[in-house]
Amino acid sequence: MTMANVIDISEYQDPAKFDYQAAKSNGIKAVIIRLSVGNRRDNHAAEHIANCKKYGLKWHGYHYWYNLNGEAAFAISDAQSLGLTSSQYFFLDMEDKTLSSDWSAQFESFRSAVGDKYKIGLYCSDSPYKSHFDNAKMVAEGVYRWIAAYSYEPANYDTWQMSGEGSGGFGSYTGDVDRDYDKTGNLFKEEAQPITPSTTPLYRQIIGEAGYDTESGIYGLGRSYDNGKTFYVMDTVYGRIYRQQDGDSIWPFLKPKVGTIKGEKGDAGADGKSAYEVAVANGYTGTQAQWLASLKGADGAPGKDGSAGKDGKDGQTWQPYIADDKHWHIRLINSVDMPAVVGAITQGDANDLTMDDNYRIDGTVANVPSTSGLLTIRANSGEVWQTYIDSATADCYTRTRHNGTWSKWRWTTQWPNS
Repeated sequence: MTMANVIDISEYQDPAKFDYQAAKSNGIKAVIIRLSVGNRRDNHAAEHIANCKKYGLKWHGYHYWYNLNGEAAFAISDAQSLGLTSSQYFFLDMEDKTLSSDWSAQFESFRSAVGDKYKIGLYCSDSPYKSHFDNAKMVAEGVYRWIAAYSYEPANYDTWQMSGEGSGGFGSYTGDVDRDYDKTGNLFKEEAQPITPSTTPLYRQIIGEAGYDTESGIYGLGRSYDNGKTFYVMDTVYGRIYRQQDGDSIWPFLKPKVGTIKGEKGDAGADGKSAYEVAVANGYTGTQAQWLASLKGADGAPGKDGSAGKDGKDGQTWQPYIADDKHWHIRLINSVDMPAVVGAITQGDANDLTMDDNYRIDGTVANVPSTSGLLTIRANSGEVWQTYIDSATADCYTRTRHNGTWSKWRWTTQWPNS
């Protein structure tokens, strides 16, 4: 059975909760981190990178592709600012449903923009890979193929994404983590370091021989690293000689123990003077309250105004009227129970909408049931609930995000009003 040796993570795996050590203990040798998505940085990319370094895990990066204007330049620059180097892989993640059919041309444009800044790689599922790309050409161009197939092993790949949703986590982290198998080992291979020939002349070393110390002239047993040119006497008929470098070398071992040495308790010292008493002793004639007031500095400059908050909901309107009992009454003629729609969204990802709001969907927005409808979001303590009403069919759907993971959209049944 093929065992995962690589995982891929993003902002959906909280770095404050993720168990990196458990992943490493379970055979994970490298991590592919989402560095950016569209024209923004992944919210937890920097933390994931820092923790991979902390736990000794090799890491590489990937960018989730929308084919937006300036997207390639942003992704390349952002990867550099996060510390990705030319010895690491940078994968282009092509899976979004909004992408046009010219996948191969889009990838070639991105690969050309990357140049030799990073090692180039491609991520996509096996079926679109076979439909949109020439495997022989990809191999010839040195593209590292990261192919997803959950129910079988693909024929052509360098790294195989074996599982996604439902994979489970590692150790104390119970959320889902994608598992990958890197059959070539290039993702965790140690880079060979060039050997620089030493320019230091080779000398015969002397240990424990008799001679004269080149600094003090004392005769005794000593050592020399340069064939006697510099000779340090260590033992004489009067005893052993110690130097500063001897103390420096042994101090790290003594330092932890020195802090535990505690002598007998000494006599209590005399009470010290307060700052006010010192001021009086130096000629101050005011009261203590006046002295304390004098310590106050000038008022600082006013701070900047805060950003404006969201517009509030519309108020309720009440109307007076005379009822049958001949008395005046008031009645509500509009209600604000339902919040107003914030605006129309024509692109983007519904997974990123996690605050209380209402949106009109009108376009190719990722992770919604259709291209036209009303999306309502409610959030509380990290939990998010989205409902969606299709404009054309009036079908209603619902889903939730729990522990950072979105459930699938579920079609809810509604009975007609008789």
